[in-house]
Amino acid sequence: MTILTSYNDPDIILRFSQGDEHAFRTIFNAQLQPLCYFAHKILGQKEEAEDVVSTAFAVLWERRAQFNNGGAIKSFLYVTVRNACYDLIKHRQVVNNAQETITDINSEPDITIDARILQTELLQLILSELKSLPERSRQILEYSFLEERKTGEIAGLLSMSEAHVRMEKSRALVQLRKLLLEKQLLEVVVILLALIKK
Repeated sequence: MTILTSYNDPDIILRFSQGDEHAFRTIFNAQLQPLCYFAHKILGQKEEAEDVVSTAFAVLWERRAQFNNGGAIKSFLYVTVRNACYDLIKHRQVVNNAQETITDINSEPDITIDARILQTELLQLILSELKSLPERSRQILEYSFLEERKTGEIAGLLSMSEAHVRMEKSRALVQLRKLLLEKQLLEVVVILLALIKK
């Protein structure tokens, strides 16, 4: 399943392939957060994930003339990020003399990657709806789920009590569920979650 993004506009793709930096920024903004999430789930380290994604975008820009549709760009970015993550993990293992783990990574079933891509698609769908929530609710959900911060940490960042953060988080989740229901997207989320858990 592909979540539609603004850069599927043929005009944006054409301008990007011709070197238009504004079109590139549109693609970058649409895919940055989902790709960082994807890479972070593989690597387990936020900074390394961001470095890998930045490099993937640099390679995309260098090869921009090769792309004529949004799907090809998205596939290129995911494959490039995935391969770079695996290369980084292999490098870590060589440094740590963990030869057995390298074999495990090479034989990792494709279903794991498919599940991670589905997680990313799900995240992208939810992110688009988060923007409709009030600022405080959106912030709490982003801190909690995207940045994986603990309740105490969120409370400190927002100058709130932990109990207040929990209450606001619960309220925000109800609002998000309502938004997804109104746009008939809740079923899509449930299906994606079921596929991830298989």
